[in-house]
Amino acid sequence: MELIPNLHLIPGVRGANAYLLVDRESILVDAGMMGQAETILAYIEGLGLDADDLAHIVVTHNHLDHVGSLADLRLRTGAQVVAHRAEAPYISGKEAMPSPPGALMRLLERLPLLPRAETAAVDVTVQDGDRLDLLGGATVVHVPGHTPGSIALHLPSEGVLICGDAIDHRRGKLGPPPKGFTLDMDQATGSVRRMAELDFELLCPGHGAPIRDGAARELRAVIETWI
Repeated sequence: MELIPNLHLIPGVRGANAYLLVDRESILVDAGMMGQAETILAYIEGLGLDADDLAHIVVTHNHLDHVGSLADLRLRTGAQVVAHRAEAPYISGKEAMPSPPGALMRLLERLPLLPRAETAAVDVTVQDGDRLDLLGGATVVHVPGHTPGSIALHLPSEGVLICGDAIDHRRGKLGPPPKGFTLDMDQATGSVRRMAELDFELLCPGHGAPIRDGAARELRAVIETWI
């Protein structure tokens, strides 16, 4: 589904939303749960592109529903994996992902059948303020709190913010990242305040439908009600 020219929300991906940016090279943002590579590649090929046209996969953060198919896609496309330098050790498996406080995560970690995503090497590490050469330029915004290396992509010339789970949009309501899966809620709410200062019309969250018009105004209007 094309949201604006050359920016697509790939339908049918289980887990987190996966976004495709088509420019001189194609870039995927997040990779859904395990088993989603076929859905993602079929959509890419449906646009008349080949799997090896996918040059980069940007990971907003290392949670299962965002990286489940990352290793498979990297293997099948040769795409380079891009992530914040604070998140790279978790994606690659060099360090264990820290667990958020609270009973929910403690319970989930004890479940013997809880799936684990296959690790993937991170080819390019980024930090706050780095620019990616796509659709007029995308700025990496470090938005820690949900995880240490969570990032958003701000495309000012297109009026777009792709925010991963740093802003939630479910059941038609904007909110902070889910508390039970967030490492540091105070830091996360600070990141939301920072994003609310950016200029964008289209918000592309990790979960829920994109907000197509006036998204920054809507965020600023509601932010004080839940922070």
